[in-house]
Amino acid sequence: MKLNQLTADIQGEGGDALVSGFAIDHRKVAPGTVFGAFQGARVNGEDFIADAVRSGAVAVVARPGVTVEGAVHIAADEPRATFARLAAAFFAPFPATAVAVTGTNGKTSTVEMTRQLWRMAGHHAASIGTLGVTTADERTYTGLTTPDVVTFLSNVAGLAREGVTHLAFEASSHGLTQYRTEGLEVSAAAFTNLSRDHLDYHGDMGAYLAAKMRLFSEVLSPDGTAVVWADDVESGRVIDLARARGNKLVTVG
Repeated sequence: MKLNQLTADIQGEGGDALVSGFAIDHRKVAPGTVFGAFQGARVNGEDFIADAVRSGAVAVVARPGVTVEGAVHIAADEPRATFARLAAAFFAPFPATAVAVTGTNGKTSTVEMTRQLWRMAGHHAASIGTLGVTTADERTYTGLTTPDVVTFLSNVAGLAREGVTHLAFEASSHGLTQYRTEGLEVSAAAFTNLSRDHLDYHGDMGAYLAAKMRLFSEVLSPDGTAVVWADDVESGRVIDLARARGNKLVTVG
């Protein structure tokens, strides 16, 4: 796929270089790679742009004003989101049905039970989360709850090539904040609960909840279904948001 095909709806002109892959680690850049240069909690990917270009990066997704020499600069105020959209276009197609689960507790069991229910219903289903990637034939590959966006999208595309039609995945607060699960059409999203956790990263409970809410405000398809555990003290926020967006709402509890 050529770069200008990927960037047509973003900035119109990206050059006709062939894109061979995506990377957010400059050490994984090969000729033809699109490099995502993001500011992280410990490392600033912008510091490695020159290294990425020397390794063959044809484009760099980074903030406006960042110096990029020798490659196309795809400037974006939120480079993680733009990078995810481009990567999704590169890796697609994906399983036709995808659902996501967020919440402090219960994500892992919910996505795995969803996979098993789909399997019993005769669907070719898989799940991604704390247990890793569990395929339709019960093989499990361990990993992060929400892997980086390149790993996530390449895994999901690989599942589709294996014939998987239904995917359930965990959407952690870190993953939602860092746009690690963008690009898929999510037809249903579930909220399990919210309790004190990850405040070393989010700072306070308000920011933690806001991260979870991104699943419903931005990731879930406008015509998708929101499934909410109604007994949680914060469930009303999710319910109100789903109603405001016009999503189908299912409450449990």
